[in-house]
Amino acid sequence: MALPLVLTAVVVLVVLIALVEAAGSRLAMPQSLALAALGITLGLVAVAGDAAGPLARVGRLFAELPLSADALILILLPPLLFDAAFRIDARRMLDDGVPIVLLAVVAVLVSTFAVGFVLAPLTGKALAVCLLVGAIISTTDPVAVLSIFRDVGAPARLVRIVEGESLFNDAAAIALFTILITAITMERVSLVDGFLVFLLTGAGGAVVGAATGSLAGALIALTRHHPAALTSVTVALPYLTFLLCEEALGISGAMAVVVSGLATARRAQSGRAVASWRHVHQIWNQLAFWSNSLVFVLAAFLVPTLLSRFDAALALATAAVVGAAFGARAFVLWGVLPMLQRAALAGPISHRARTLLWWGGMRGALTLLLALSVTETDAIGNEAQEFVAVLATAFTAFTILVNGMTLRPLTRLLNLHRLTPFDRNVGAGARAFATARARQKVHTAADRYGIAGEVAARALQAYAAAAAASEATVPASASDRLALALVVLAQAERAALSRHGESAVVSPGVVELLHREAQRMREGARATGRRGYLSAAARITRFPLGFRLALLAQRRLGLRRPLATALAERFERLLVGRLVLAELAPFCKERISPVMGPRIARMCSGILARRAESLGTALAALTLQYPHYAALLEQRFLERIALTEEQREYEALREQGIIGAEVSGMLSEELAAAGRRIASALTLDLSVDKRAMVAAVPLFATLPASTIDGIARVLRTRLAVPGERLIRRGEAGSEVYFLASGAVEVDTGTLKVTLGRGACIGEISAVLGEPRSADVTTLGYGELLVLTGRAFRTLLAGNPALAAEVKALAARRKAEGAGAVRATAGGGAPRDGRREGAGQPSGRTL
Repeated sequence: MALPLVLTAVVVLVVLIALVEAAGSRLAMPQSLALAALGITLGLVAVAGDAAGPLARVGRLFAELPLSADALILILLPPLLFDAAFRIDARRMLDDGVPIVLLAVVAVLVSTFAVGFVLAPLTGKALAVCLLVGAIISTTDPVAVLSIFRDVGAPARLVRIVEGESLFNDAAAIALFTILITAITMERVSLVDGFLVFLLTGAGGAVVGAATGSLAGALIALTRHHPAALTSVTVALPYLTFLLCEEALGISGAMAVVVSGLATARRAQSGRAVASWRHVHQIWNQLAFWSNSLVFVLAAFLVPTLLSRFDAALALATAAVVGAAFGARAFVLWGVLPMLQRAALAGPISHRARTLLWWGGMRGALTLLLALSVTETDAIGNEAQEFVAVLATAFTAFTILVNGMTLRPLTRLLNLHRLTPFDRNVGAGARAFATARARQKVHTAADRYGIAGEVAARALQAYAAAAAASEATVPASASDRLALALVVLAQAERAALSRHGESAVVSPGVVELLHREAQRMREGARATGRRGYLSAAARITRFPLGFRLALLAQRRLGLRRPLATALAERFERLLVGRLVLAELAPFCKERISPVMGPRIARMCSGILARRAESLGTALAALTLQYPHYAALLEQRFLERIALTEEQREYEALREQGIIGAEVSGMLSEELAAAGRRIASALTLDLSVDKRAMVAAVPLFATLPASTIDGIARVLRTRLAVPGERLIRRGEAGSEVYFLASGAVEVDTGTLKVTLGRGACIGEISAVLGEPRSADVTTLGYGELLVLTGRAFRTLLAGNPALAAEVKALAARRKAEGAGAVRATAGGGAPRDGRREGAGQPSGRTL
C-alpha cells in the first residue's frame, strides 16, 4: 500500500501547489511564503486530527507518508542543486567571484561559528550541537529572493551575486552539516580535523563533479541534436554524481552536482544546438518547480508539530540565533568585504546594495529538510534533536514571515528597483526603433493589401504619439547616443554568432569565445562608451593565455600539436569575427540611423571599419604564413553555409507540401552524409623539414651534405608571432637565429633594416662575444632555426671557410652600424636604410 499512498499524496500536492502558485501570483506573494503557508496549513490539519472534520483524512494522508528526510534529500536535492548551477553563466559569475565566495563560503563558516558560540553558553548545550544549528540555518533560499528582485527590477549585479551565493552556499553548508553530524555521533573529531575534512570533501566533490561533467560531455556531443535524449542525459547526471560521491566515495555530493551543473551549463551556452538546449531548459524549469515546491511543502508540513514544543527558553534562543546569524552576515558585508575592496580584490558594492544582500538571506526548503533529517538521526539524543529542529524551524519561519514580507518594500525604500539612466535610455531607444519599424510595416501592409491611405494614417496615430514620447527620452548627447548604439551593436553581434552556431556553420568553441567577447563589448560600452567597447574588442586579436602556453610548450618541449590547435582556433576566430563584422555593416544604416541619427550611424560604421581592419591585419599575417590552411578553412565555411541553406530550403518545401515525408527523409539523409564528410576538424600541419630549411639558408649553401645533416640535428625550430621581440639591444646572448620564413625588423637605434627569409641574426654576439647591438622584432609569423652559441662556434671550428665568412660579415656589419652612427651625427642619412620585402630572400646578416 506504500506506493499508492505515495502516488496519491504527490498528485494531491501537485494540484494544491498549482492552485497556491496561481493564487500567490495574483496576490503578489513570494513563492516561498505561499508554499510555506500551504505546508503549515496541512500540518495544522494533521495535528488537529479528527477535530479537522472532513479534512482529517487529508491530514492523515500526509502524516502517514512513508518518506524519510534522507529519501527526500536523495530524490529532490540533486535536481535542485543541478538546476541552480545549470542556469548560471559561470564566466559572468566570476566577475563578482569575491563577494560570491564571501557570502557562499566565508559567511557560512562565520555564521555557523557565531551562532554556535552564542548559543552554547546561553543554553548550556554542547558546542557541536549549537554549531549544527548554525550550519543548518546557513543555507539560503534563493527562489523567493530572486523572484522579488526580478519583480521589482533590482540591479542585475545583485541578482547575479544572489544566484552565485545560492549555488555554493548550499553545497558548503551541507558539507559542514555532514561533518558536524559525524562529530556529534562519533565524538572523536576535533575542530581542526573537521575543518580539514570540510576542505577535502569540498575539493574532492569539485574534482569528481568536473570529471562526471566531462564524461557527460561526450554523451551530450552525441545527443545534442536529439532533445529528448539530451534531456535524459542531463536528468541522469545529477543523480549519478550525487550517489557516486555520497555512497561510494564519502565526499560532498552537493559540491559535485554543482560543478557538474556548471560544466553542463557551459556546453548549453556554447551556441551549438540551441533548439535542443531550449527544450532541455523548458523541462528543467518544470522539474525545478516541482522539486522546490514539494520539498518546501513537505518540510513545512512538520512546522506545527515542531513549534508545538516552543517555550520561553527556545524563544530566547531563537532571538539569539536571529541576532547572531544576521550579525555575522553584516560582519562579512561591512567588515571583510571593504578590506578586500581596498586591496582591489573585489569590485565596489554600494551600502544600499549591501543592505539588500544582508536582509535578503532568507531560509527555506533545504533548512527545513536538514532540520527534519536531524530528527531521524538515532545517534543524536532526543533532547538535542528537538533543540536543533525547533530552532532551525523557528528561524526559517522568522525569515519567511519577516524578511519575505519586508524585502519588496525595502527594495523600493532603498530605491534599488529603478532602472539606471543607461537602462532607461536603452528602453527608450528600443521603443523608438520598434515604433519606427511599426510605421514602416503599416505603410507596407496598406500598399500591399490596397488599404486606403487615410485608414493607414488613423492606424498610425497611436504609434506617432508613442514615437514622439520615445524620441523625447532618447539620450540627447552624442556620447550617450553612441554608447547606446554600441550596446545595440554588441547585442546584434551576439545574435549573428548565435545564428551561425545554431546552423553549425561555426564550431561551438569559437562561438562561445566570441559570444563572451561580445558580452564584454556590451558591458564596456555600458560602462565607458566607445573607449570601453574598443578596449573589449581589442581582446579578440590578442594572444590569450592558452595560446602563449602552447607556444611555450613548442619552444621548450618541442610539442607542436597544442600550438597547431591554438593556431587553428585563432584562424577561425579571426575569420568568423571578420565575417560577422561584414554582416553588421548594413545594420548601422538600417537600424542605428533611424533611431540615433545619421551621425551616430556613421561613427558606428567607422568603429566597425576600424575593428575589421584590425581583424583583417591579424588574419592576413596568419594567411601569409599558412596560405593553404586559410584557403581550406574558407572553403569549409562556405560548404557549411551551402549545406545549411539547402537544409532550410528542404524544410520550407516540406512545410509547403511540395515534397512529401519520404522525399524529405531521403534528402535529409543525403545532407547528413554530406555534413559528416565535412564535420571533422581541419588539421593545421606545423611539421617542418629541418634539413631542407637548413639547406635553404644562403650561408650554408656551400656546405657538404653531412655538415647540413649535423646542423639539422642540433638546431631547434621556433615559431615566432607578430610583434615578438627576439633580441634586445645591450643584453647578453649567444643564440643565432636563421629566418626560414617571415620577416623581422632590425633596429640599431640609428638604422632600421627589414630582413627576410634566409637572414642570419645574432651572429655578432656569438662570434665576437659582445652584447647585442640591435633590437630585432618580428613583423609577422615566421619559422626560425635556432642554434645555441656553443653549437654555432663548434660549427665554425669545423668549417674554416664558413668561419672566415661569418667573421668577415660580423665585422662588416659592426662597421656599418658605427658608420650609420657617424653619418647621423654629421647630419647625413643613415646608410642602408631601405626596407626589403617580407617574403624576399635575403642573405643580409647582423
